[in-house]
Amino acid sequence: MQDKIIILKNSKNGIVKDTIVSVQDTMRLKLENLVKLQLPDSDFVVQTITEPMTILEQIGVSVGILAGIATLIYTLWQINKLLKNDNELQGQIDELVKLNSLFEKRLRMSVKPKLWTNGSGYNGTDYTVHIVVNNRGQRAFYKGFEILEGEGSFWLQEWNQDIVIEKDKHIQLSGHTTGHPKDTYFKIKINYSDDENYLYQTIIEWDNGKVRFLETIEL
Repeated sequence: MQDKIIILKNSKNGIVKDTIVSVQDTMRLKLENLVKLQLPDSDFVVQTITEPMTILEQIGVSVGILAGIATLIYTLWQINKLLKNDNELQGQIDELVKLNSLFEKRLRMSVKPKLWTNGSGYNGTDYTVHIVVNNRGQRAFYKGFEILEGEGSFWLQEWNQDIVIEKDKHIQLSGHTTGHPKDTYFKIKINYSDDENYLYQTIIEWDNGKVRFLETIEL
């Protein structure tokens, strides 16, 4: 027995049987309103046929695909361009940092003081001492000292303002010790700056009547 498909139709009296077609027939449905279908006991199969696109629609789809590909390529190109620009910009920044560092080093060398001592002395009677601070570099501004070792065993003069040490000139730090200077040990750190306000520290050691400039630190 040949399989058949029953076509149902919505009418005033409800859904009624309208047409009987065989499975080999082609059936087209146009559903404009909501209807309820009651399926028979046997399988009810509907095969639909996709309406082919027009030439204009095919062209539109093709153009859309090409536009999407072009947009992707352009986006990737822009990203690559930005990365390249970032690398070039970072290279320029690094070069500027190097140039600035080189300029700063040259500037600092051109204004750098060079403190040293060509002598010191003491009086064994009243225990007075003095330390000569010479400058063979550029102008320095002496700002005072800090005690590193020997606190309480000596006293040195202090000023309430910066003391200028011109090139090839010197100042003298005077004071006294609590015991004989030859039996006294202390260590101080003097602070000073240059004309560009770069800061320096020099460590000075008094050891049994002799003075040594141990180290100069650039801050």
